[in-house]
Amino acid sequence: MGLFSFKKKKPPVIGLTLSGGGMRGIAHIAVLKALEEYNLKPHIISGTSAGSIIAAFYSFGKTPDEMMDIVKQTTFFSRSALKLSKNGIFSSNFILKLFKDYFPEDDFNILKIPVYVAATEMTHGIVDFFSEGELFGPLLASSSVPFILPPVRMGDKIYVDGGVLDNLPIEPIIDKCDFLIASHVNSISYDELKKMSLMKEFDRILHLAIAKSVYSKAKHCQIFLDPPKMTKFSLFSKNYMDEMFQQVYDYTCEELELKGYHKSLNAGES
Repeated sequence: MGLFSFKKKKPPVIGLTLSGGGMRGIAHIAVLKALEEYNLKPHIISGTSAGSIIAAFYSFGKTPDEMMDIVKQTTFFSRSALKLSKNGIFSSNFILKLFKDYFPEDDFNILKIPVYVAATEMTHGIVDFFSEGELFGPLLASSSVPFILPPVRMGDKIYVDGGVLDNLPIEPIIDKCDFLIASHVNSISYDELKKMSLMKEFDRILHLAIAKSVYSKAKHCQIFLDPPKMTKFSLFSKNYMDEMFQQVYDYTCEELELKGYHKSLNAGES
């Protein structure tokens, strides 16, 4: 080949981090749809809470459109799941059923893209990341919003929602990718307090408490997606799901266009 042979430049490894956000996690599906259309499909993903569940479904091979169909067919936080025990308002069974219905095996091996799931270990107050072995336990632990869903015991440790300590878990993938995209779906909509339900108040307090650590990480991301006024959409209800999806899809496309990306010619219009 001689002196002047050139190695073909490898395409960059794209990493994607998905925040928690309960039912607002549906917005991550809109982000994934837009990223695919702009040729920014991730090669490695980390997520917490709802973001980890979206990451697992996507990595398993579900398209954004298929994921929206699953959301529409699934009942979340229903009255029948209410149990008002000392550990949480709802039973976790509806989440476990979702995994059992769609995943053939309780193992990270079924995922086609590496996924890192963040969960908060309660006893020592640290974040653990899971990327191999059993899949359902870590996903359930990562999604166990305190007081809403019961903590999850794995081995001799007790876990709750990863978002409590790390709602934008870029740490496990930042050194494994060349280009980092983060999707955060909890920007605060400053409604008047008198209009607030108890659940909305809980949502506001939780996300005010963890916002600082989230926004301090934005500078490490090549693209940080933070659609505005997201807390106007509920943590626990699918109401306005289509409106939220469209809003976040449009926002993501606009952000990518501003950064100089262009939709691939064969991308289907939403």
